[in-house]
Amino acid sequence: MSTTVETFDLAETTLRALNQHLHDLAGSSAAHVRVTNPSGAHAVACGIDAEIEVDIDGHVGYYCAGMNKLATVRVHGNAGSGLART
Repeated sequence: MSTTVETFDLAETTLRALNQHLHDLAGSSAAHVRVTNPSGAHAVACGIDAEIEVDIDGHVGYYCAGMNKLATVRVHGNAGSGLART
């Protein structure tokens, strides 16, 4: 695991920008991304095709980590239906 943790604050960054960044990590490994202030957003960290770690600090809505292939996604809060659904 990488010692550097990238942080995305969804109160300041769009969900689209976060998910695009996670998609851009395809083919990489050892990345660690922390997401703060998800505020119940739907489809957080979806479609990841990279062996990375994503920690989400807060509650997420529907389909968080859906269509995930290789990532480890941890939600430190509550999640709506469809969590990690493929």
